[in-house]
Amino acid sequence: MRCFLWLAPFLTLGPAAFGQHLISFGIKGGVPFTDAFSDHTFLGVDTVTHSFSATKNYAVGPMLELRLPLGFSVEADALYRPLNLTVENRVIPTGATRFSADVHSVEFPILAKYHFLHAPLINPYIEAGPTFRTVGSSASYLSDKGFVAGVGVDLKLLVLRISPEIRISRWGDDQRVTAFVPSPSNLNQAEFLIGLSF
Repeated sequence: MRCFLWLAPFLTLGPAAFGQHLISFGIKGGVPFTDAFSDHTFLGVDTVTHSFSATKNYAVGPMLELRLPLGFSVEADALYRPLNLTVENRVIPTGATRFSADVHSVEFPILAKYHFLHAPLINPYIEAGPTFRTVGSSASYLSDKGFVAGVGVDLKLLVLRISPEIRISRWGDDQRVTAFVPSPSNLNQAEFLIGLSF
């Protein structure tokens, strides 16, 4: 009985300390450097179809990080990212039509991170791991998995942690479909993100 009484303060404070020091959560957002779809032109008998991304849009979503010993940690994100697809179709000699829309997508990167400098206020890190995504039906042929690598730095301001970083993603090949697909994706993606976590 004395053993349990002696351990009681640690058992009651343990979960709070664990949540405060080992698990952090917050939000991550940013902008891509690259277009979601590659610039592609298809020549038909009397048509020219040009597809591309007219805007690079943004990415935003929640993040969760589990800190491990020796500078390691694991981060999981759920980033909403609209993928802009613009298609110009020119019929010779009639004229041209243009269609532009955002394809909804959510990406789920799971990254192993290593912090290689343990200073009080600044901690650079590298990260890598798989990423998965769901894409709207209009672009369901896009690859749903890939690999991510990045570099960044943790800046500590009281209880807030600010984490600017650059990520490079390599997506798998688009799925083969029988119908004509004028809009192949850009398999190599680069982006700038900032995380705000507690």
